[in-house]
Amino acid sequence: MSDPVSADFSVRMQLIVDVLAQTLDRAVLLDDEELTPITHSRQLGELDDVRVHSVLQRETRAEVKAALFEFGIGTADSAVWIPAFPDYNLMPRFCVPVRSASERFGYLWIIAPEGSLSEHGQQLAKRAGADLLAILDRRNAALRAEESAQQGLLMRLIAAEDPGQAQGVVAELHARAMAEPQHVIQVFRFEPDADSAGNPVDRSLALRLRLTATDRTRRWYTLAGSPTTILAVSRADAGPVATAEIVAPAVRAGYGTRPAIGASGVPLPITQAALGFRQASLALTLAEIGVGSAQVADWSALGSWRSLALLGEAYGPDRLGELVHPGIVTLIEQNREDLLRTLETYLANGGDVRRTSEAMYLHRSTLYYRLERLTEALDSDLSDGETRFELMLGLRLARLARLYRPTSTTV
Repeated sequence: MSDPVSADFSVRMQLIVDVLAQTLDRAVLLDDEELTPITHSRQLGELDDVRVHSVLQRETRAEVKAALFEFGIGTADSAVWIPAFPDYNLMPRFCVPVRSASERFGYLWIIAPEGSLSEHGQQLAKRAGADLLAILDRRNAALRAEESAQQGLLMRLIAAEDPGQAQGVVAELHARAMAEPQHVIQVFRFEPDADSAGNPVDRSLALRLRLTATDRTRRWYTLAGSPTTILAVSRADAGPVATAEIVAPAVRAGYGTRPAIGASGVPLPITQAALGFRQASLALTLAEIGVGSAQVADWSALGSWRSLALLGEAYGPDRLGELVHPGIVTLIEQNREDLLRTLETYLANGGDVRRTSEAMYLHRSTLYYRLERLTEALDSDLSDGETRFELMLGLRLARLARLYRPTSTTV
């Protein structure tokens, strides 16, 4: 569904470009700040390969883009003549930067072989650039206002734990063509790198555009912040596409890092977005302490860790350390990661010596020695089922309390 706000401004921009092209009898093109075409006129006058490629492929070739920016268009404050670039079959053109004092919106191009654009024609092009600036400025302000309204609705959606309140928010989303009442939702959360360059809101919006371009079976929304939130909205019968396999590469590409990501799991009715948000938040907590081996921690697949995450949420991470077996606390304080890893692997393998030694690449005699040391250090019988449960619980609580995190195991 087209955005009526963008559509209205597009009509106005197209009219300015068409009138200028007809008046000058020259091909006119309006690019955005990255030299991606916004709109263009009919093919009047002589054309070159750069113009044809730009119109047909909706892009400017990378080498041409680099040459133009090296020439200085990125810093130009006023109209400038671009000479011919024979290596790229680019004919001379008149370039009018469309920019305000603080923001660059794009570039207006008029192809003019051998500089064949009169002074009057140049003034008309500059006037058209000023008119386009006014339209683009108003368009961006309208889009920012619309984006702000959408963000407010989405924030209310993920906070609406009451079913009636959630249905009311969904009705507002439906009125804005953002979602349908029968849609389902998945929520993802990750912590952006604190040292990442760029405005967080701009990067979040760029992530949303990247996700939308990658997968059009869903409606993607992002909420900037620490953590940043991704909402994937789709029909209940959208198909078996693994959403996490779309999200993880997009986050890596957009942020240049590979952060842990918490996922809400199986799609939920959109009226349960608050539950999905909570599940994704808890899954992120588990992902950050190294639970599982995948970048994305899926709440649906975290097993008994989910109960511990809920316990940690209710009890408070600062107090979880009080519940940890004192022998485990001592090993942590002594920095005995070798014994802690051995204990965790041994318990995860049900006390099976063979499987534990294989998992840790240890000779059995070395493993038996470590188990003896553990028995002494913990003053516990490792063959007792209740003791094993207490120790496994203690290790996991220590991880949740951020007292301990194994560096080379995924159990």
